[in-house]
Amino acid sequence: MKLKFTIATKISFALGILLIFVILSSVSSYTTLQKNLRINREIVNYYLPASKSIAELALILTDSKMLIKNWVSTEKSNTKYKQKLTNLLQFEYPDLKNKIDELSKSWDQMEKNEYKTISLSIDTLFIEHKRIMELLKTPADYSKNINIAEAESKINDKGNILLLTDRILFKANILNNKFNKKIDASNVIMEASFNNFRELIRWSAVILFFIIIIIAFILTRTIVVPINSIKKLIIKMSNGELPKENIKYRFDEIGEMGHALNDLIKGLIKISKFSNEIGKENYTSEFEPLGENDELGNSLVLMRENLKKASEEAEIRKTENFQRSWASQGLAEFGELLRESKKDLEELTNEILAKLVRYLDANIGGLFIINDDNQENNFLELIAFYAYDRRKYVEKHINLGENLVGQCVMENETIFMTEIPDDYIEIASGLGKDKPTSLLIVPLKLNEKVYGVVELASVKKIEKYQIEFVEKIGESIASTISSAKISLHTAKLLQESNEKSERLTKQEQESKKQIEKLELDVETLKVNTESLKSKIKDQTEQFKDDIEYQKEANKDLNEELNFNKEEFKNILEAMNNSLGSYYLSNNGTFTSANDSYLKMTGKSMKELKGNKLEKFMADEDINSQDYQNLIPNLLSGHIYRKLNRYLFGKQEKWFHETFTPIYDSNGNFLRIICISKDMTETVNKENKLKEDYIIAQEEIKKLKSRLL
Repeated sequence: MKLKFTIATKISFALGILLIFVILSSVSSYTTLQKNLRINREIVNYYLPASKSIAELALILTDSKMLIKNWVSTEKSNTKYKQKLTNLLQFEYPDLKNKIDELSKSWDQMEKNEYKTISLSIDTLFIEHKRIMELLKTPADYSKNINIAEAESKINDKGNILLLTDRILFKANILNNKFNKKIDASNVIMEASFNNFRELIRWSAVILFFIIIIIAFILTRTIVVPINSIKKLIIKMSNGELPKENIKYRFDEIGEMGHALNDLIKGLIKISKFSNEIGKENYTSEFEPLGENDELGNSLVLMRENLKKASEEAEIRKTENFQRSWASQGLAEFGELLRESKKDLEELTNEILAKLVRYLDANIGGLFIINDDNQENNFLELIAFYAYDRRKYVEKHINLGENLVGQCVMENETIFMTEIPDDYIEIASGLGKDKPTSLLIVPLKLNEKVYGVVELASVKKIEKYQIEFVEKIGESIASTISSAKISLHTAKLLQESNEKSERLTKQEQESKKQIEKLELDVETLKVNTESLKSKIKDQTEQFKDDIEYQKEANKDLNEELNFNKEEFKNILEAMNNSLGSYYLSNNGTFTSANDSYLKMTGKSMKELKGNKLEKFMADEDINSQDYQNLIPNLLSGHIYRKLNRYLFGKQEKWFHETFTPIYDSNGNFLRIICISKDMTETVNKENKLKEDYIIAQEEIKKLKSRLL
């Protein structure tokens, strides 16, 4: 007896095959997605937070390394960097440690042991930091050489702190690399799983296509018309195309299949569009899963949120790195500018202001210096003004406390405004006039003493990191202005003293000539005849009166000369106590030097006298064009200012020097005087900060590459 297969049986058999295939594909897809979700949760919940926390720990250690050096080198008791180190030890590190302790509960035993070793080492390191901070707690502690020596021995290249910090960073990098390797390994597994899933989808579509062809061949005569449209759509889908046309709805089982296929196509179209948007890094694209149990849709939504979070964090790090790099580069450029020799204060301040306006991309800038020539009437004097890539010299005096600039000096605080009065300032250009949106006024202060004010206006918003940058270089500008004013004042006093001495010398010589002439006349009268004795006597008495008058006048002149000499002596004594000075002959040979200069060089007068200046200079400095032109320019009457480097034995010294030629009353060259200020500590600090900045940049690049 033959077994008959009815249409219902054939359809049931075909649907059974399809059902088994769909179940197998669904199980494989579900298993793959669950596996990827598990791996993704491990990355997001364990590996990424662990890697990020260890990286933050490395950044804190790098910051502490630079801040403890700054603590030792800075006497000021309450600087921003000292507060930052205190906050780091009291708050930032304990908070991060608690966070890592919580995360480490899910780590394996080896990772826990490595972290425990790092944590104990950091506790030991920060105990050393606190000892140094306690050792140099007040400015008075910095005057104790034993405290400074002990602190510097701990932070030098062979000290315990730097070596321990480097070892901890090395261990932290090893632990971080382990987490990064786990992340990379998990990503490789996920990528391989997605590739398998893609192959599964592809082969499922192929197999499904052939199954449908076979079923269609068997059921051609019974269900060919209703399933023709379904077959065409499935063929397109098997080729990777998502059809736009819909299957007409029928009130039977085939119609329900068509309706379900329509929903599937719509869902796949949404998934395709959503995937394309994510590929374009459009993480704000909206997507609704097909249902609560849509594993693929929910996984894509979770992936979008994770990628969006990672992109936002990367953008924040990029912005912070740019701001730090921008500020460090600016400090280096302005440090180089401030060390250059300038002929006068006006040229120096104009170059500083022009560079500052351009670097901040501002529109207008002004630099005011406190004029204290008259102690009873101090005022702010505008000596540099910048607008639209050109300098404008405008006479402007502002009393202390008057308008915002004067108020900034009185309060000794930065003023930043975004709501500027209409009549305060406006920016003019070839296109018309416009109001600035930001106004920044920063006091130029050094050791809490204000030397001037810089005012900047911009149509763009001046950011917080730019304001902090201007405040930092304000101290350097104030120091440069202070040195320039001292040099100018000293040169002015020397010139006035020389002029007074020459004038008094000429008056004394004229008085002596008159006295000699009167005495000669007296002798001549004595030789005359006796008959004229009475007349001679009268004339002699008259001449004696004149002589007494001239002697009294000469006495007054001598008193004035002695007063001026005493005043000049006091000026020289004050200068000798604060600045080094020495004299050179016309060929650059030392003739004499004051005690301050000998103390600065560590040499005795016996070691200096008779030697040329170039004996204590490096070969590259001797062969420079500036030094070759030094003596010829001085002999021709020029004044020379520059930051020079010298080598006194094994010591390298940096002196800011002003060379001035001295002439006698007849204009003949006598010798050269040089006023020196020791800038070695400042230059060394700047070089050290540059080195620390380069090291920090390298550390940041390494950490950034590991995070990425």
